[in-house]
Amino acid sequence: MTKPRLAGVIAASVTPVTAGGEIDVARLARHIGRLHADGCDYVSTFGTTGEGASLGSAQKAAALHELAEAGIDMARQLPSVMTPTVADAALSLRTAGLLGCRAALVLPPFYYPFWTDAGIVDFFAAATEIAERDAPPVDLVLYNIPQFSGVPYSPDLVAMMIDRFGDRVIGMKDSTGDLDNGIMLAKTFPALSIFTGDDRVLPHLLRAGGAGIIGGMPNLFAADLRRIVADPDSAEAAEASEKSARRIEVLDGNGGLAAIKAALAIYGDDPGLSQVMPPLRALDDATARRVVAMVDETGFAYAHGE
Repeated sequence: MTKPRLAGVIAASVTPVTAGGEIDVARLARHIGRLHADGCDYVSTFGTTGEGASLGSAQKAAALHELAEAGIDMARQLPSVMTPTVADAALSLRTAGLLGCRAALVLPPFYYPFWTDAGIVDFFAAATEIAERDAPPVDLVLYNIPQFSGVPYSPDLVAMMIDRFGDRVIGMKDSTGDLDNGIMLAKTFPALSIFTGDDRVLPHLLRAGGAGIIGGMPNLFAADLRRIVADPDSAEAAEASEKSARRIEVLDGNGGLAAIKAALAIYGDDPGLSQVMPPLRALDDATARRVVAMVDETGFAYAHGE
């Protein structure tokens, strides 16, 4: 059966964690259910917003198996691969393949400053070779966030990945926040689903042929982002885009991921959702409530989707 083209609103889900640093799978499953109810087409677990770089690959693989056992539709999952080691990347790709995930969101290996494009391709070739010894192949969405990883997916590297993996490379998440870069990617690689990670870029990228958004803001604001995706030229989309820009300023200026988790904890009346992994620290209660008050001023009404 032909898989549907990847497009729309994809939530880069937060990861509920315990005070002891374990993934709270029950809370995560409930949150994923709410994200789908709020209109997210897919969910990407364990990326930047999901604190994927602070969680072990074995932890994440076990959590994905538990999500599947809990009834989560894994065909609507894009788990992230965030590791500089071939063995851990292989484990993550193997798990995504075994569970029938729609795709894996793959960050390039980081740490060494003397990487080459050919070396990046070799890394994924080695990881997929190991993963596919006993698991089906999984499609790949390239994750471009060089301000964090230090390794950009340049057009040349994207072309090399396509040359090596063919139509298994189905898209890219461009988290540079650079509109011109996103438009260039959409024009250069029309067969790929090009996503932005920035709400403010979304309507412009859609008009240029982009596929949608993979970002952290759908954890809270999926309904507004759906309005933009449905018709980026509409008055409703323009209003939603203006609100999105203000909300990004509020949340990014007051802790970023920790602020998103704090807001979810308050809106959902679930204090455990505010817990973050070291080296991050949770917001104190007064700061969290001040952030939520600023978000409320944008006209946001939290929807408890079931």
